[in-house]
Amino acid sequence: MSGDVDQRMERLKMDGDLRDAYVELLSAQCAIDRLRLRYTPQDVAKHGSSFMVARSISAAMVICEYFSSIQKSFQPQAGPPPPSKHEPGKDKRF
Repeated sequence: MSGDVDQRMERLKMDGDLRDAYVELLSAQCAIDRLRLRYTPQDVAKHGSSFMVARSISAAMVICEYFSSIQKSFQPQAGPPPPSKHEPGKDKRF
């Protein structure tokens, strides 16, 4: 019985960690949207600090790889459908 309680506590902690990560990802998405509205990808690649561009790409790749690996095993439960691919100007959440 103690094992069931431990598993439930771990799941609750994981869900809290996922919520925290989600909020941070939304913040990052807003920052990227601001960049996209101001600069073309070509401008960023050509005129951005090479160090910051490389670090930003690396961070984005790590996030993408991690969530892609989760997606391979993810089986959504009943609830709202996952959001479709983001298209600037077509976000209906707000």
